Amino acid sequence: MKHLDFTIDFETCSLSSDAAIMQVAVVPWLRDADMEPFMSKADAEPFVSYVDLRSCVVEGMDFDPATVSWWSRQSDDAKRAVCEGLAEPVADITVGALNYLRDIVKQYQLDSICLWAHGMDVDCAILRSLCRRFDIDLEDIVPHTSFRDCRTVILEAAYKQACQQRLEAIATAETLLQDGTPVPSTAVSPQEVLAGSRKAYDLFPPLPSQYDGITHDAIYDALRSTWYTWQALRVLRS
Repeated sequence: MKHLDFTIDFETCSLSSDAAIMQVAVVPWLRDADMEPFMSKADAEPFVSYVDLRSCVVEGMDFDPATVSWWSRQSDDAKRAVCEGLAEPVADITVGALNYLRDIVKQYQLDSICLWAHGMDVDCAILRSLCRRFDIDLEDIVPHTSFRDCRTVILEAAYKQACQQRLEAIATAETLLQDGTPVPSTAVSPQEVLAGSRKAYDLFPPLPSQYDGITHDAIYDALRSTWYTWQALRVLRS
C-alpha cells in the first residue's frame, strides 16, 4: 500500500476556526524513513503561500485583538517571515493547498494519506472552516479518518520516554534507596509531560541544523512538527 504523510501549519490572526490567515505551509514526509522523514525537493517540494489579509477582511474572517497584539511583540524576523512573500486571496490559497495534496496523491498513486497538525483544535479546524466557506469537499481529498494530531503523539511518546528514564534512574539508585538517599531526578519527569510541558521535546533529538528557521514561520513550524512527530512514532514503535 502506498502511503504518505503531510503536516499542515497556518499562521493566523486568531485562534478561532474562522481566523484570518497570513501564511500556510504543507510538508510531505515519510513515516518509515531511516535517517530523516523529509522528502527531497525533487520528489515533492513543500507548499508555502502567503495570504492577502484584505481578502480575509472582505470574507469576514476573525481578527482577535489579543492575537494581533501577540504578533506585534514577536521578533522582526518572525514578522518578515509571514509577510515577505507574494500574497494571494485566501480562496486561491485554500484551493492551491488542497490541489497540492491532490496532485501528490495522483503523482505517486497513493492509496492513503494522513494529514497532521500541531493540535486538532486550531489548524485542522481552520482547514475545515475554509473548505465550508469556499464550498470545497474536503472529505474527497482528506477523509475525516486521515486527520492526525502531532501534539498528542509527541507527548505520549515523551511520556513513555520519561517513564523509562525514571525507571532507569530508580534501578541505578537502588543501593542509594536502601540507604534512604533520594532517587536522582531525571531531565523531564512523567508529570511534566502529562502537564504538556515544552520540556517534553527535549526527550527527542533536535531538528537538524540544516532545517533551522524562524519560529512562527509556517514552513519552519511544519518542518519542526514533522520532525518531532516522526521521532515520536519511532519511539512508539520500539
